[in-house]
Amino acid sequence: MTIIHHLLERLLRRPAADSAPVEIESVEVDPDPVRIGGEGAAEATVDVVTSGRAAGVKGHLIAPDGSHTGLRFESEERTTFEERWRARHAFGRDAAAGTWRVVVGADGVTEEREFEVHAEEGLRLSRIDGFELAPDPVDEGSPLTVSGRLETVTGKDDWGGLPGRTVVLLFRPDDMLARREVARVVTGRSGRFDARVTATESGFWSAEFRGAAEDRVRETAARSAEVRSTVRAAGARTTITYSASPKSGRRGRKATHTGTLLVRVEPAGGPARWDPLPQQRVRLWFDPSGSGADAVQGSATTGSDGRFTLRKKVPSTGDWQVRFDSQAPSQRRSCKSPVRRLTAT
Repeated sequence: MTIIHHLLERLLRRPAADSAPVEIESVEVDPDPVRIGGEGAAEATVDVVTSGRAAGVKGHLIAPDGSHTGLRFESEERTTFEERWRARHAFGRDAAAGTWRVVVGADGVTEEREFEVHAEEGLRLSRIDGFELAPDPVDEGSPLTVSGRLETVTGKDDWGGLPGRTVVLLFRPDDMLARREVARVVTGRSGRFDARVTATESGFWSAEFRGAAEDRVRETAARSAEVRSTVRAAGARTTITYSASPKSGRRGRKATHTGTLLVRVEPAGGPARWDPLPQQRVRLWFDPSGSGADAVQGSATTGSDGRFTLRKKVPSTGDWQVRFDSQAPSQRRSCKSPVRRLTAT
């Protein structure tokens, strides 16, 4: 009986989200560019999304002249898998214009991002208006149309379309906080953009204009409000938590890829939960930097706790991802992990 009890305990074990290694999923600066030179200081927020249970986030700004300014991050929001941390910084009228960097770290993992600081008189306000999705709800695997209009101020209270500019479409699934780029679209003559994407799971869409460096008159960056899309699907949702390390090192070194495959269970009359999905094959994919030609590098079968581990050589700098291709889509859906970039020198 004791042996049976221990076996059942292992099969029913649910891995805690906190036990996953910490990863930095995204770093965002808002606004970008930061506009200085107005009547008061210009405040910018730095949002960092981590997965795993991070003890905290530290970071600093690096000005164009190389000087450092510390940032203080506080936890703002947490879901089952991710946590959002936020810091604020006020740029005074005498702040240096140009390219700044923000460097952040959490539990030994670091990321950085560039952003711009510009004089207010050299910028025109822009916005994304009428952002919408159709149809909603939509069936899994069907086309979803994402549309809106990019505009810039043309007078005191007037706005006109911005043609020929690139708009980035971003998505984050339910239960996740980090937004990931899905597609890019160029605005038409009226500033309108329409893009067709494939509906894969329910979540939140948004559009972002990041400015155009080649413009003689620079426009501010613009971001739409988030709009939720409901995707109808027969099978249960699945997700993969995934970490890869070390992040950098010599070409040909071995990296360890670990993670957990989970399935969302929604019992009648009870709260939804994420359970481990054992005895399922997951595949590790690698995309060399800039090639766009990813290929399978190995596979593993999840254990009773849904976990997997793979050790593979790093041939060059590139992106790694773990994918689960469901053999029973009517019962559970396929899914892909976040992408992890490993560098090789």
